[in-house]
Amino acid sequence: MPLDAICLSAVVRETAAQVENTRIEKIQQPARDQVVLLLRGGRRLLLCAGATQPRLHLTEQLRDNPSQPPMFCMLLRKHLAGGRILSVVQEPLERVVTLTIQAADELGEQRQWRLILEAMPRHANLILVDHQGRITDCLRRVDFEMSQQRQVLPGLFYHLPPRQEKRSPLEITREEFLELLSALPEDTPLDGWLLDTFTALPPLMARELVCAAYGETDARLSRDKGEKLWDSLGTWRDRIVGGGFVPTLLRRAMADYRRGEAELPSPNTARPWSRKPSIPSAGCWMNFMRAGTRRTGSGRRART
Repeated sequence: MPLDAICLSAVVRETAAQVENTRIEKIQQPARDQVVLLLRGGRRLLLCAGATQPRLHLTEQLRDNPSQPPMFCMLLRKHLAGGRILSVVQEPLERVVTLTIQAADELGEQRQWRLILEAMPRHANLILVDHQGRITDCLRRVDFEMSQQRQVLPGLFYHLPPRQEKRSPLEITREEFLELLSALPEDTPLDGWLLDTFTALPPLMARELVCAAYGETDARLSRDKGEKLWDSLGTWRDRIVGGGFVPTLLRRAMADYRRGEAELPSPNTARPWSRKPSIPSAGCWMNFMRAGTRRTGSGRRART
């Protein structure tokens, strides 16, 4: 499952606290879509622009590097090696993270560069932008034939990807929320309405919000006219704004049984799952990637 904008904000919050004001000692590109920044103090910052799982996080894994560094790696070394990471910032509710790096140029003058990770599956990219806002180079060049809406080429000014025409779940008021709901037919699936109305809200989270409000994920607009759904959204939103991210691991009881750590639960009396609802963060992201299968509030299973 790719990182959504909310989980990415947790990753950025944890990562920024550990890498800001840290110098870049080496730069590696072990794979075509992966760049690793080796930082002072032994930290390794992975920037992955893969088409299926684009992400950013610290890693301890050692990767084999090609004998001949790729051209993009050599370009990053030329401009960013020895530089200092000033900030790691995510665009609000977007899967775009900008590393602002200060480094000396050929004449010894300090310049600010931006290394921008666009972590959208199938459109992921890693872009180096100079102090004037022009693209120096990128992992994936996008010309006019590939996209008439937005080109990503050396020499062009960098522009953010087009935003979705949806409301922000972190800015809407209670009155606006209930007014939007009042215009819905009573048989409208609420999880689908949340997805169609708000940006940065993944399908799993939409179902969880509806389930927390009404006890089932396929609930329709009930007699309370959305009051419970607003309370559910408000609680979730307060935790997001306050940074209340809690690492959580989803585990199957069957896996514990096979290891001899638990008895096999009865299908009639027990759910073969242990689950603690919370908002995932960077500390548990790789555990989510390895978890295999998850259960939604309605009992449906989804592959990670």
